[in-house]
Amino acid sequence: MTVDLILGTNNVGGHGKIKTVEAMAEILELYHSHGNKYLDCAYIYPAGFPGEAESFLGELNVTDNGKFVVDTKLDSFRDGAHTEQSIYNSIKVQLERLKVDKVRTLYLHAPDRTVSFEESHRAMNELYKQGKFERFGLSNYNVKEIEEFAERARKNGWVAPSSYEGLYNIVSRRPETDLLPVLRKYNISFYAYSPLASGFFSNIKRGQAPAPGSQFDPATFNGTFNQDWFFKDDLFTAVEKLTEVGEKHGISNNEIALRWLRNHSQLGKGDAILVGYSKIDQLKQNLEYLEGGPLPEEIVQAIDSIWETIKDSAPESVM
Repeated sequence: MTVDLILGTNNVGGHGKIKTVEAMAEILELYHSHGNKYLDCAYIYPAGFPGEAESFLGELNVTDNGKFVVDTKLDSFRDGAHTEQSIYNSIKVQLERLKVDKVRTLYLHAPDRTVSFEESHRAMNELYKQGKFERFGLSNYNVKEIEEFAERARKNGWVAPSSYEGLYNIVSRRPETDLLPVLRKYNISFYAYSPLASGFFSNIKRGQAPAPGSQFDPATFNGTFNQDWFFKDDLFTAVEKLTEVGEKHGISNNEIALRWLRNHSQLGKGDAILVGYSKIDQLKQNLEYLEGGPLPEEIVQAIDSIWETIKDSAPESVM
């Protein structure tokens, strides 16, 4: 298949779902046994306890002998995070945690609009020249801002963005019209996160309160985002319709969502899907679903039909 898989680590760390280095080692072996090697991390992972995920990967020496390749995201989500000095401070700490000299992709995780993007881009260009990363990534920036970075790179001869992480799944298809055309124009790969809408397809029912500590718990960092994105009547109806058509073919909502994204969406060569999990059995199941091949045509048509009824309620593809 032309669409790569990248293992997410947002649940990794002593305060995450994967709480020990030993448990993470088992996760990595399973992922690698399916022929995969790309890992996605971030300064903030797990949310609220920055550094734990990167430290786990560093302790496991994941890049030894080229077994795994690491992408990570800089400190973000606060005013002043993307000044030149803050960016330099962030990557220094992160490389030390990961026990590496460089990463494959280094991301600006989310826009810091209190700092000029030119200043942030200049810092990224300097780090690129120093060999701290191979690919410049953006995540959660809007279309106009992506174009701004790409055009500045052309004008100044600076490192250009070559990867973009964004929300994309069955009920979040806005990138097909507002984001992907721009990414294709500038030859930027699209890495789709939240393919299962953080469990919305399987773990959430209309009118049911989310479990404490879950991905939709409003008391958590992630839960606030997820409820804002997905807790809408039209989207609950979409999931109920998806369940109905899937049951006719004996295919679960999660399997439908993953197989659609890899085989029927607008992702293509050079793009990737970020694979999440909260335990090893869940990862095993998700990997098997992703290797399942195209869906029955009736299900694909139902997904397209559902999208037409919910597109106005769907989450925005960028912050």
